[in-house]
Amino acid sequence: MTGRRTVQDRSAKRQQAMVDAAARILIDEGPDGVTHRRVAVAAGVPAGSATYYFPTRAELYAAAVAAAEALRSAAARERADSLSRRTRSAHRTAELLLEVLYAPALDEEVVRRRLRPMLEATADPALHPIMAASRPALLDALRTVLKRSGWETVARSADLELAARLLDATLLYGAAAGDEHPVTSAVEAVARLLELIRADADTTGRTEPGGS
Repeated sequence: MTGRRTVQDRSAKRQQAMVDAAARILIDEGPDGVTHRRVAVAAGVPAGSATYYFPTRAELYAAAVAAAEALRSAAARERADSLSRRTRSAHRTAELLLEVLYAPALDEEVVRRRLRPMLEATADPALHPIMAASRPALLDALRTVLKRSGWETVARSADLELAARLLDATLLYGAAAGDEHPVTSAVEAVARLLELIRADADTTGRTEPGGS
């Protein structure tokens, strides 16, 4: 019995190592890096036995997406909670929103490595539930950024989701248009949106039902 348990424990550790490695590769390199061989090498698992844990690439990729979203949500929460409470400009707040939404790492390759794969996963019926499950936690982290940056009205606004979508949309458009700095363009657009949302909320009092 002890020998069987040892084998089972080793098998579980190898499988988890593959999941962890696949998630990091997906975040750092994009979907093309998530192959049985590449993940096995990164996880320190014999390449020949990789398909034992994940018989198909689809199964391996689904595990990678789930683990990557878990890492993203945890990193977003950590980044948001690390912020001190002080008044920040619309521009700086937009920068922080972007950092949190694309935690744990943000660079000019974010569209190719992160955004497009995430949108493809959201559109995939097999992966959509994974993406949808992480959304509330990400929006809550964005809400924390706004509250800690002096943008309480926007944090309570029903348009918080709109701000998050604009981050995605502006990045995607910038990359498609050949913008060399899509992150900068996204920050500028969202900063403007934050000002408009706050002005609208202050004028009409329109907030999210139950928001606080």
